[in-house]
Amino acid sequence: MHTLPLMMLALVAPAKVSSVVVYPDRALVTRVETVACSGRALAVFESVPPAAEPSSFRARSEDATVESLVSEERPLRSEFAPELEALRGKREALDREIAELVDARTRGQTLQQLGESLSTVAVERVKRELTEPKPDTRAWAQALDAALDTRLRAAATLSDQTARLREAQRELDALQAKQSFLTFSAERMERRVEVRLACPSEGRARVELQYVVGGAGWAPVYEARADEAAGQVELSTFATVRQSTGEDWSGVRLVLSTARPRANATPPELRPLALGAQERRAERKVLVRRDEQQQHAQAGGQTPGETEGSLRTASQGLSVQLLVPELAQVPGDGSAVRLRVARTKLKSSFVWRTVPKLHPVVFRVARLVNGAPFPLLPGPVDMFRASGFIGRQSLEQVPQGGAFQLTFGIEESLRVERVVVQEIARDEGLFGGRRRFHYAYRFNLGNYRARPETVEVAEHIPVSELDDVKVELDNEKTTGGYALEAMDGIATWKLTLAPSEQRSVDLSFHVDVPSSYDMGGL
Repeated sequence: MHTLPLMMLALVAPAKVSSVVVYPDRALVTRVETVACSGRALAVFESVPPAAEPSSFRARSEDATVESLVSEERPLRSEFAPELEALRGKREALDREIAELVDARTRGQTLQQLGESLSTVAVERVKRELTEPKPDTRAWAQALDAALDTRLRAAATLSDQTARLREAQRELDALQAKQSFLTFSAERMERRVEVRLACPSEGRARVELQYVVGGAGWAPVYEARADEAAGQVELSTFATVRQSTGEDWSGVRLVLSTARPRANATPPELRPLALGAQERRAERKVLVRRDEQQQHAQAGGQTPGETEGSLRTASQGLSVQLLVPELAQVPGDGSAVRLRVARTKLKSSFVWRTVPKLHPVVFRVARLVNGAPFPLLPGPVDMFRASGFIGRQSLEQVPQGGAFQLTFGIEESLRVERVVVQEIARDEGLFGGRRRFHYAYRFNLGNYRARPETVEVAEHIPVSELDDVKVELDNEKTTGGYALEAMDGIATWKLTLAPSEQRSVDLSFHVDVPSSYDMGGL
């Protein structure tokens, strides 16, 4: 510890965590001290958690000039010493009381044995005097009463002492557990930060200390409530915040950042790209299928949502900062705290959609545009309809203005069935060194609702990545009215079914492959 000139004034107000910026994998904490300032002053920040990164300490003041910042690490023995000493005194007193209770219980057991002996003597005397001509019945009663009184006093004493002994042992166990915890805590380290100031005039100076801590982070959680009558979805955004720094954040202004410092701090670097070759024997090509999910950027339009509350956002280039509307309470023991960030009403179009190849049921799907003033990060979404909670699904990252979908359950009154009509048929032989494979499917749909409904049916066809492998739809056998996304190979029909109506949709296509290919992987 450095000694300071007398002109440096001591700290007059306790440190307080005023605001925290929480990242997904760490946090930036800001503490505030107020000191009396005249010439030179010293602001001391006590009990800075060991999770704080020493190289991240930064001090600033608008009322004075920061001359230096010094930090030191020390164990917490002195802080816990008074409480540990008090616990030791309580333990010693309990140990003495338990020893006295054990002695008292021993005396009670001795008294109980005396009472049993007196009872035995009284009974023997009664037996003996029954044979005499004039038994002394009054003496019998006195002897039996004395034995009974002794036994009752012994039983009461034993009961009281045993009950108090159990209670004292429980207190002793609790004190031992607390002492063990405090002894462990006293060996933990903490930091003490001193900030030296130069004050231009007399008054008070407000000093801020910032530092980065690990063991903290947040993750988004959403609730989506469908309002089909109004054609909208109410999307509530929550943040699950955890931090195990040992420092409670009590009544702080909390800011949630979507930035990932570890990922965003280092740009990627190009490495040399070298081309080489080696001789290989000719191998036969094998035609294989490659299943993957294609994703494309979609413009979401300019339909902003209505965000309730006093949510404020601040763009940070690659990231966004979300200001939690209310002051937060986040304990430092790793407990999860759920905070409401925003509630946004998004315009939506609701459709019935089915992909029978993957799941032969009809889903209620809401197509939305992210009109919130921030991007939606990946996280779980709890789905609600008028009937209540219906399930949970995962939300992928959605930029501002980006299009996305949410699924609000299954409709049992709309039925769908996928029938394989023909698949990998090799009956047309060789065509100029090529072989043709036929595929045909039928989709049977039924509407058992009380009103007409429009159902979207989606099925994919292969997309060839080879110039000499051709995929073509058989338009004569395929039901018309479909929309085909050529890049993904997804065909979609929109079918309007009247109540109790049943309809079928056919899909047929063929794949032409050179006969030199091994078709085992198709």
